[in-house]
Amino acid sequence: MARKRGGLVRRVEPGSLAEHLGVEPGDSIVAVNGRRLRDEIDFRYLTADPDVTLLIRKRDGSQEAYRIDKDPDEPLGVSFQDPLFDHMKTCKNNCVFCFIRQIPKEMRKSLHVRDDDYRMSFLHGNFVSLTNLDAADWARIEEQRISPLRVSVHTTDPELRQVLMSNPEAAKIMDHLERLTRLGIRLHAQCVLLKGLNDGDNLLRTLSDLESLGESMVSVGVVPAIYTRYRAVTPSPRMDPEWAGQVLEMIETYADGALKRRGSYWVYGADEFYLVSGRPFPPHPYYGDFHQYENGIGIVADFRRSLEAEEEVRRASGSATHAETRGAVAGQIVVGPVGRRGTRKALAVTGEMAAGEVRSAVHRMGVDKQVSVCPVKNTFFGDSVTAAGLLTGQDIISAILEFGRKTDLREYGVIAVPGVALFNGKFLDNCKLADITRATGIGAVAVEPCPASLREIATLGEESIPHVG
Repeated sequence: MARKRGGLVRRVEPGSLAEHLGVEPGDSIVAVNGRRLRDEIDFRYLTADPDVTLLIRKRDGSQEAYRIDKDPDEPLGVSFQDPLFDHMKTCKNNCVFCFIRQIPKEMRKSLHVRDDDYRMSFLHGNFVSLTNLDAADWARIEEQRISPLRVSVHTTDPELRQVLMSNPEAAKIMDHLERLTRLGIRLHAQCVLLKGLNDGDNLLRTLSDLESLGESMVSVGVVPAIYTRYRAVTPSPRMDPEWAGQVLEMIETYADGALKRRGSYWVYGADEFYLVSGRPFPPHPYYGDFHQYENGIGIVADFRRSLEAEEEVRRASGSATHAETRGAVAGQIVVGPVGRRGTRKALAVTGEMAAGEVRSAVHRMGVDKQVSVCPVKNTFFGDSVTAAGLLTGQDIISAILEFGRKTDLREYGVIAVPGVALFNGKFLDNCKLADITRATGIGAVAVEPCPASLREIATLGEESIPHVG
């Protein structure tokens, strides 16, 4: 049942139609043109009309209706506290490789929510299984042409997919994908690969089946199954360099053929396959529009391209000024004291997987004397989990203190942490930046994982970013 309060307004854009109407944060938009809103998609779809009537519940509980004549493409200028105004559709599968089932139960409740909502796929790029769609969902996808969608396919073999996902509905994957294709929905697929199960010939079959869907299947990303230390028995062997190289050989061979048939490489292997195998990364153009970037695919290539751009700036100007590189500090706030510009060094924290790339960037940018790199071993989830986005605050603190046993931490004025490891200001273990500062005595800041961040923290001064606490 939809919540009566509708969509809770978080922000109103200055100068927008919504501001002109008097809409304020804390108000709720309940209905548009007489139709009660279920989510942000309804809001976008219904307000695309030139003649719009809004029903708004004000913060004091009163209700007001507004009629607007507008350009169909003109936005109202509001953002919502939550994109879903009713309940989220959760996962009905029990995938043998599910990461969420491999995290400690005592972690915050939101981390244990296994969402499988096609609306979040459209709004935020989440991958969904398509195993929980009912008739109303299909009718809505058709009416509103909710596209693109991202689908966790894994395999197109009906029996194997049913086994991998522990759900009979999973066997219908090609039926579901073909139906979406007929509706004109553009699709991106993900295949989580398990050694000895859905790799090899099975992967080739999956790619062939997905390519048969034509231009509607825009891209396919292949990523390895990841197992944490909380998984006592794994359904497949852990990734090793030889297997990672074999997977990439198969993917790149298929991609070469897809380039001739489709004009794009179309299928892409996770960066982790390249880092584990030692196989050279493809060049930046290989990844096209980087459709699978959020899936951990193409990040290294994009980082290297950004590094080349930074080097060009350096060559052109002799050295980049602080003002030229502003913006890499991810909108976060420094917590604790930061040394004055030029008096102390910066310590860049990253996951083990990216440490080599970051060190190379520091050297090529000529900031070796200003920036040191501190790789963090993931002891919380296990050392097979190497991504920076899955670092915990306690592991970061441990790594910095261990680093301090070899180097005097008093030389450092700021600790730069990858912003992707934080959600709503917290790490996965509920630690905050302030906890890092308290434990190390050094101001901490979250930064974008890009070369510009390295140049900015190399020159970060006390007056650059406001302090808190």
